[in-house]
Amino acid sequence: MDAVTFKGGLPYGPDVNRLKEAFPVERLTEDTVITHEKLEAVVSESRGSQRYYGVINSWISQLKNSNGLFIIWEASIGIKVLNPAEILNVAEVRTRQKIKQTGKAIKTFGWVDRSRLDTTGQKRLDHQLRVVAAVKESIDNARKQLSIDIAPVKSLPKPQLLRQA
Repeated sequence: MDAVTFKGGLPYGPDVNRLKEAFPVERLTEDTVITHEKLEAVVSESRGSQRYYGVINSWISQLKNSNGLFIIWEASIGIKVLNPAEILNVAEVRTRQKIKQTGKAIKTFGWVDRSRLDTTGQKRLDHQLRVVAAVKESIDNARKQLSIDIAPVKSLPKPQLLRQA
């Protein structure tokens, strides 16, 4: 590839290839952690730079798509190869976040003053409201039909405030 493709920047490919050589797929087993220091040594970039994260994210994407390895960033440590239980947790959190974001986005339709829209805008709003109603009903029905009985999550006891007399 030529430099024009990267708008004058350097392509990630050579750095990604160095990461592949330094950390072969066979060594990337579940629960493997690679620290920022080790990654910085291979990439030759400091961890605060956009290029550092761009190169490593590119490598992580390639590993996920071609080898089925699910790797995430561990705050202030580096990266970690997840086991199936951890992947499940990540998927559940992301799904809850997206559903919550979608719910907030849907509420935005409630702020639209229909009377101030032209005919096309009113039709678009009506369409969106029908779609939202159908999606909400489908989600509610699916939750009821697909619910499973699992033991409640046991949380730690809440700390008691010390009373001083």
